[in-house]
Amino acid sequence: MRKYNHILVIAEPKKDTQVALKRALDMARFNPHITITYLRIVYDFSYDLMILNKIKEQPIHEDIEKTHIEHLEKIIDDYRTDCKSEAMVIPKVVESKDVAEAIVNEVNTGKYDLIIKAANRHGLLDSIIFTPIDWFILRHANIPVIIAKDHAWFEGGNIAVCIDFSLRNHQQNNLIMLREAQILAKLTKSEIHIINSAPVYMPTVMLEVPHYSPELYEQNIINEHKVRMEEFALKHHINPECCHIEEGMPDDVIPAICEQINAKAVFIGSAGRSGLSAALIGNTCEEIVDDIEADLYVLNRKALEKETQKEN
Repeated sequence: MRKYNHILVIAEPKKDTQVALKRALDMARFNPHITITYLRIVYDFSYDLMILNKIKEQPIHEDIEKTHIEHLEKIIDDYRTDCKSEAMVIPKVVESKDVAEAIVNEVNTGKYDLIIKAANRHGLLDSIIFTPIDWFILRHANIPVIIAKDHAWFEGGNIAVCIDFSLRNHQQNNLIMLREAQILAKLTKSEIHIINSAPVYMPTVMLEVPHYSPELYEQNIINEHKVRMEEFALKHHINPECCHIEEGMPDDVIPAICEQINAKAVFIGSAGRSGLSAALIGNTCEEIVDDIEADLYVLNRKALEKETQKEN
């Protein structure tokens, strides 16, 4: 792809299928100049024992790293053969006890444009869940993150962009996400759909006002969102038939509309909340990942701010 020239792919050592690597190789078909770094975070607890036994540490580290590199190279060769790709893929091994922090440090020290990580599936029904590693990456990465699903790469499908008109500073964020989606849509000959939810918060005190109509209040909120969406679509040459708005919370509306339009990729911004605020409020991208079958393209607050600085 034009913009994504260096992609960081996170290896999943406990999985038979390397979905993230396959997705990166699929994307490389559109840009032969893409470089892919295939990263695996390792830590062998025998290091601690070696130190206690006063064995020379560095040769042991080099030997273990070499073993992991050879394993990654074999996986790369197999997937490049399956995908019929000649893309440059560089295996890399980093030693760390903290996988999530090591990945974010790698992003901050390297010149990457995109992270691709496979969605995690666990549980009796094989549902997708976010692990603490996923949460940490999505909240602290300063570049876009793709949570890749195990499905065939698409061409000529629908791409959903989740826009938000609730705050003034979200206007710039909407534009950044649309531009990210347009890069993908142009190369895959896909059509962009924009999605907006209109949550209606009813002030309790208003219920005491004589002749007050909750139904009219709700309709006014929805109409206001529709006007803003129509203005946004007209300004950016989006087909009115590709504009979707429904009353409700984002984690209910977005999966429902994505299913209706059969979206293959969904672009969404993340508040990047952490700590207590994340526990109490949550992040929409983390709430909907179970409910959509598409790849999830996430731009958190840091990534959006970085893109804004580039434009300014």
